[in-house]
Amino acid sequence: MKIVEITKDTLISAQREGYTVLITKFNSDPLNPIWIFDKVEKEKIESSKERLSESYQLCYSIKEAINTIDSHPFIGKLQLSN
Repeated sequence: MKIVEITKDTLISAQREGYTVLITKFNSDPLNPIWIFDKVEKEKIESSKERLSESYQLCYSIKEAINTIDSHPFIGKLQLSN
């Protein structure tokens, strides 16, 4: 596994590969979280956000992240599986 910065290019590449959300790993440091990509159906993203918030995890739409990363960069790093 590789840990990298979260960039617009990384998000766009993930979206092309079919990923739809960024999720913080369980028990990740809230001040320096580790994010992972996941594939969640578009209509289930909001319910995933609610479910994950119960375990203090964050779920963020990649589409939204691409649109906002220039003005609101992510805190933390991204864990890639390859």
